[in-house]
Amino acid sequence: MRRFILLLVCFVFGAVALNAQPAPDPTEENPELVLHGVMEDIPLSEMIQLTAEYQKIKFLYDPRKLQGTVTIVAPREGVRVPQTAMFSVLQTFLKQFRLILAPFGEDSADSVKFYEIIPAAEAITQSNNVVLLDNLAEWTDTTADFVTLVVNLKYADANAVRGALQNLTTRQGGVVNPIQGINSLIIADYSYNIRRLAQIIQLMDQPPRSPRLEVININNIDAEELVTSVNRLLDQRTQLLAQAQRRPGSPEDETAVKIEVAPYVNAIMVTGYDAGIELVRDLVAKLDIPIPGATTTGRIHYYQCKNVQAADLSAVLNDVLGAGVPSNQPGVPGAPGVIGGTDANAPVIVPDEGTNSLLVIATPNDYTEIQKVIDKLDVRRPQVMIEAAILEVTDDDDFQFGVEIATVDGFASNSSEPRASFGTSFGFSEIVDSSGVPIGTGGGVPAGRNPIIGQGGLLTLNKGGAFDIPLLVRFLKTQTDTNVLQQPMLITNDNEAATIEIQQEIQLVQLNNLGTGQGTTTSAGDFVEAGITMNVTPQISQDGYITLELDLDITNFTGESTTPGVSPPRQRRHITTFVTVPDASTVVVGGLKSSTSSKTVSKIPLLGDIPLIGELFKSQRTVERRTNLYIFLRPRILKDANFEDYKAESMVALRRAEQDTSKTNTPQKKEFFDRAYNDYESQRNAPPGTAKRHFDYQGLSKKD
Repeated sequence: MRRFILLLVCFVFGAVALNAQPAPDPTEENPELVLHGVMEDIPLSEMIQLTAEYQKIKFLYDPRKLQGTVTIVAPREGVRVPQTAMFSVLQTFLKQFRLILAPFGEDSADSVKFYEIIPAAEAITQSNNVVLLDNLAEWTDTTADFVTLVVNLKYADANAVRGALQNLTTRQGGVVNPIQGINSLIIADYSYNIRRLAQIIQLMDQPPRSPRLEVININNIDAEELVTSVNRLLDQRTQLLAQAQRRPGSPEDETAVKIEVAPYVNAIMVTGYDAGIELVRDLVAKLDIPIPGATTTGRIHYYQCKNVQAADLSAVLNDVLGAGVPSNQPGVPGAPGVIGGTDANAPVIVPDEGTNSLLVIATPNDYTEIQKVIDKLDVRRPQVMIEAAILEVTDDDDFQFGVEIATVDGFASNSSEPRASFGTSFGFSEIVDSSGVPIGTGGGVPAGRNPIIGQGGLLTLNKGGAFDIPLLVRFLKTQTDTNVLQQPMLITNDNEAATIEIQQEIQLVQLNNLGTGQGTTTSAGDFVEAGITMNVTPQISQDGYITLELDLDITNFTGESTTPGVSPPRQRRHITTFVTVPDASTVVVGGLKSSTSSKTVSKIPLLGDIPLIGELFKSQRTVERRTNLYIFLRPRILKDANFEDYKAESMVALRRAEQDTSKTNTPQKKEFFDRAYNDYESQRNAPPGTAKRHFDYQGLSKKD
């Protein structure tokens, strides 16, 4: 009892300097044992008794087989041992004597549970703790308990594994191959050693080192594009291994794989060892992620153009792709493009003019980059309404004055004696015979002259008969003021050329000579035109100014054709200019002021030069013409996204057209204007947020 009391004192009281302390109360909650320093010759039977007290369990053993003591060495400051650890400490003590605890029975009304202390040599047949290898990952027991392990081998041969483990068990343990033909093992040994043996078995029970095929599904990107990217990364890895003096591709390199695109599905096929396949799986998991902004995952994409022509957009994109589309994957170069490209993955863009859409064949990654460019280009351009005013003011002064004199002798018309006559002719009169027949059209002997009645003043002095006019004075003053105003108007998109033509056509008459004595015929000839042709291209700047590229051609007929088949005389004015105009401002872009003066004198030589008297022998015409031409432009940007300003301008023009045609009442006119106003009313009263957006312009509605 002396040793037991001493042990109890050492365990419970922790006396270091022989300081006595009260004995522990076995009923105390969670009592603790404290080990101090070196404690020698502790009887094994006393340790069993102490464990039975603290753990409240029952032991069964042969005292003759428990002859021995143990020594414990602990830090001087002491180590606390919780009550629940006493059973494990006892197992450690028993292991020193090659003894184990074998439980049997249950604590119940008809049975009592004991722990029998038996030699470890008998434990291989009496252990009731059986563990399967598949559950080993959750088994954390590291005590000195005796465990029986059942192992089902998947790949390794049971006899080969048993031979490798036979010398790794303790003396009390062993490895058995239970049934011939069943690839399994039974291992009995201490728990801590069983855990080590199980880990060795897992390392030995591996599949044979032979390549296998693995199919990996791709969810977000194109499989062909992914294969290209992964192969590039693996090639770079191989190069790094070569620099590290490894032998890529040799049997020792288990990461060597072959990757191909699976047909008909968006997946890849990987052939190689497990290490290589797992490497590819890891790369796929990092690369196969949703692409920001990507709307499709295949290689064929459809885009419906909203604001631009598909053919124009396709031409611009193909020009861009000629330099290659940059890839957004790190380390992956961009596609070389369609123009001159040789990469099978190079994007191809084809326009469909019938549906005004684009068909794009590209990887999702490339299509995402193309989509960014499309979003910038396929936007609604603002429109520009261009009004031009062409004003021409002409002022003509035409003054004519002339005097014709004549004398005819008084001899009879049938006299054979010589006769004398004298006269001047400037086109005011014509010489006639006594019957009034003009000499030029078959008249007889000149007997006088007949005035040509026309515009202007006429003064005559008669002598004798009605056709004997010795003096005729003719004068004419003509003043003409002409204002010509043309107002062409057109609407076009920003940076889009537009043309308007207002032409007058005249068909020439062609004379055809049929031959000698057969006369001539007339036929329709070519058309000649005169009018206004305006070509303009607006370009809107960021600050609201408008740059106009203007080509204005103005022609007009100035007279009649004097020769059949020859075009009448025409006047042409042509302006080509670039001008920058503020929005909704009227500016003059061209002008021409001209003034011409001419004086024409027809006279009789010598006589017309005599002062004063010479006025009777000549005719004068003085013409003065003054012309002012002005060209005004008023461009206006139609900015509203819902075209409401365009609708307002259209409604104003509709009201003006109705007023201009107020004297014309036809069923067709009434139907047209009624439909136009009904369309306006339906849009004006549409609910907000619908396709027909609400707009209201005061005074424009017919019903307002």
